[in-house]
Amino acid sequence: MNEFEKNHVVSDTSDTLGVVGWGIIGCGDVVETKNGPGTYLAEGSELVGIWNRTKSKAEEWTRRHGHGSVFDSVEELFADPSVDIVYVATTPNCHKEYALAVAEAGKHCYLEKPIALSWDEAQEIKAAFEKSGTRCFVAHYRRGMPRYKTLKQILDGGTIGKIRGVQVIRTQRQTAEEMLPEKEKPWRVRQDISGGSHFYEGDAHMLDLIAFLAGTITSFKLEVGNETHCYQAEDTVSLAGVTENQVMVSGLWCYATYKAIDKFLVYGDKGSIEFSYYDNAAPLRVETLVDENAVAHEGVMGGVRKEAELKVDLISVPEESYPGNGQIQDIVNELRGVPGVVCSSTLDNALNTLKITWAAHLQREEQRKEMCEK
Repeated sequence: MNEFEKNHVVSDTSDTLGVVGWGIIGCGDVVETKNGPGTYLAEGSELVGIWNRTKSKAEEWTRRHGHGSVFDSVEELFADPSVDIVYVATTPNCHKEYALAVAEAGKHCYLEKPIALSWDEAQEIKAAFEKSGTRCFVAHYRRGMPRYKTLKQILDGGTIGKIRGVQVIRTQRQTAEEMLPEKEKPWRVRQDISGGSHFYEGDAHMLDLIAFLAGTITSFKLEVGNETHCYQAEDTVSLAGVTENQVMVSGLWCYATYKAIDKFLVYGDKGSIEFSYYDNAAPLRVETLVDENAVAHEGVMGGVRKEAELKVDLISVPEESYPGNGQIQDIVNELRGVPGVVCSSTLDNALNTLKITWAAHLQREEQRKEMCEK
């Protein structure tokens, strides 16, 4: 075993304890505020370097954080033997190009969501990593956050009993920037860059969280619309589905209403948990029966039901400095072969989410086609 093999994870194996070396492609907001710092803060991990199209931005990032060097080219990053895993942190229109290059280089990948601009592109990425034999994780980082690991433990521990359903409401008002000409709109609502709009690009996180907490959504029905006509993609989506665990799911995403609403509710036969998806400092509201064997009673002549006595607990989970730290640590631990640690943000799980967002995209495209034919 040479000196490198003693200190780093060799790309074609994941059972060697050592330091995991990261390379990053891109250094935008998501690298600054969410996932980038975890590459040097995680135990057993180091940031080798960053490549960005604008080199000065990468130089400024490494100076500010005090970690990593700057690669002169993406080819130099791929050729560096101390890079074991590459974080592809570009906009979605570049995901396929760089993910395929990572697989070709024989390295592991941490790919920003959504996986790609289309279902077919995502399948190409999947095939490339199956051929290379390396891992591709996807940045649905909430699976690694202490907040949601705690929530998962509460649910798995039976605090609210058998999970019966999940309800999600997510709304916001359209922005002035979304009303600008197409080429001037925010990239998240430009299909040529993000693949869709807020539902496809950002709130795919919410669908993945449902899968993490209650099981993969195996059947679903969607209704989509475009109420504001600010951009081409859908701005309203309703979902009705069922998970692999026979949990009923309903959701409404509307980016054309009067204000932001953010509600996530998981309910079971003994209680419920309600929480904010975007406000990670807000407590988890756990409502349960005081006596789990208690029953409700029908009201007299159609009167008000008498419910069983309930109690409410508010559970606060301290925030991490950067929300992506937990998942980065899970990835590092899995690659180092730490016993019992598996990162569940896999490409296959992300494909299950993409199946839903891509279906919404296709439905919206069919609407646009019908409108053009009228």
